[in-house]
Amino acid sequence: MKVFQKLDDFLNFGWTQISRGKADKKSPARHPTLVTSSLDGYPNARTLVMRRCDRKNNQIEFHTDTASSKMLVLKKNPQAAIHIWLPKVQLQIQMNVVVEVKVGDITIPSWRNVPKNSRVAYGTIPSPGSIIDNPDAYDHSPDQKRFAVLICHIKSIQLLLLGLKHIRANYKKTNNWQGEWLSP
Repeated sequence: MKVFQKLDDFLNFGWTQISRGKADKKSPARHPTLVTSSLDGYPNARTLVMRRCDRKNNQIEFHTDTASSKMLVLKKNPQAAIHIWLPKVQLQIQMNVVVEVKVGDITIPSWRNVPKNSRVAYGTIPSPGSIIDNPDAYDHSPDQKRFAVLICHIKSIQLLLLGLKHIRANYKKTNNWQGEWLSP
């Protein structure tokens, strides 16, 4: 187990793990959980694929179908959370984010980078979450107009490293990511 005495070293370790989600398809960080507040007020968690990670600008990017329920929720409340659990290094990462939704022509460059076999996720008929008669009562119709880019602007990061002595710290953009140790 790693031991950290400096907040900056711990944050760098956290970002290294987050970045692996984009660089390594086998990393658990590639599939974080995005948590939003549903229209009825309950938390709603779903696993997404990390499409981009940008430490310099404190952003993580996901893609979604514009007809998905999360789009309505994010329009009403763009505040969300991201959770990543990395069992190999025993690290939990929690991030508070504000989600910027991009749709339309501005997403065309991102759409071009989506593999053709993955485009079927954007354009399901009927819309995702619709009630259907049987498990096969839907069709795929890839459509760039149904493609959205979710840019998650990170406002805080909390790291919890498990071990003989757990280590926990919180970092906020508002204090320039200085960080503070927390009791685990």
